Amino acid sequence: MNEEAETTQQLNASSEVQTLDVAAVSKELGVSRATVLRWARSKKIEGFFQIDKKWLIRKIDFDNFISRKINTQI
Repeated sequence: MNEEAETTQQLNASSEVQTLDVAAVSKELGVSRATVLRWARSKKIEGFFQIDKKWLIRKIDFDNFISRKINTQI
């Protein structure tokens, strides 16, 4: 594989975005799905977006939310 092909492959691999759905977020936070949906709609957790009827959040946005909450409690 030549250098250009390797660089392209690395860029493609690094541009994959990990997302979490409402069920995963509710499990991580220990709250109900209804609570997560309410927070998503009211923008209490920033970064949620909707595709058709499915709500998703990028993992990086969720991690930032957790970090902010931890830092404000210290």
